[in-house]
Amino acid sequence: MVASMDLLRLRYFVAVAEEGNVGRAARRLNMSQPPLSQRIRELEAELGCALFVRTPQGMGLTQPGEVLLAEARQLLANAEQARERVRRAAGERELRVGVLGPGEAALSAPVAEAFIRDHEGVTVRLVQGDLADPTVGLAKGKVDAAITFTPFTETGLSVRTLREDRCFAALPASDPLADRSSLVRADLYGRVAVCLPEGTDAVFRGHWEPYPSAEGPRVHSLDECLHAILWQRAVALMPEQAVRSHPVEGVTCIPVVDVPPTRLVLAWRRADRNPLVAAYVDAFTSVMAPGTSR
Repeated sequence: MVASMDLLRLRYFVAVAEEGNVGRAARRLNMSQPPLSQRIRELEAELGCALFVRTPQGMGLTQPGEVLLAEARQLLANAEQARERVRRAAGERELRVGVLGPGEAALSAPVAEAFIRDHEGVTVRLVQGDLADPTVGLAKGKVDAAITFTPFTETGLSVRTLREDRCFAALPASDPLADRSSLVRADLYGRVAVCLPEGTDAVFRGHWEPYPSAEGPRVHSLDECLHAILWQRAVALMPEQAVRSHPVEGVTCIPVVDVPPTRLVLAWRRADRNPLVAAYVDAFTSVMAPGTSR
């Protein structure tokens, strides 16, 4: 059974099982729904049994599905440990850290010193994220940890808070709202507003798009947001850190008082047993902030 099932399909199965819904799992995996459903059907065909009970409310696990979920989680954890052991044997040890938005948090010299002091020879590679996936590929195993902004779907992840930030509206300096000291989200209605890519995590999208059903320019990065503001007179929502670290002439940023604060967080897969991930989390939080995890 293990020989015939690839790890990617097991990741897909675990995501659907944890979300209880193919649509939510597809958003978590940053993929479309039809191919995810097809992979689950292929897995059921291989095993010769139904893994899910499909109802209008979602996907519930059958008894074989419950067994496979426990086995799949263990297999994925074992695969991660095996990968780390092979890297050690080859003298190649690498930790991939994804960053969404400004990378200042990941560029902390004290964090680097704290980690390298005890892990000489380990390469920490930075992976710049895309707004389409706030976890920068954690669910698909593209990175080992992610420094990102909430809110997003946290199923299967451990999250440690580093800092809380206010949310700001970024808009053209010529906009009549630019003279205001604060705004509410409704003030932005009717303006051209940036949109996040199709398939973006619904929780993340609901928080960061200026208002529902906006039909403005689609953006994948902070720079694309700023470009849309300058060239298309669009409005966008941004965390305070991004506002402070990326001042742009012609763009005014104003706090939006009825949008809940965002959190800068460090996230990693809950089932990940890679000791380098645990060490990085410990080094990062001991220097940056005490935070909380779950």
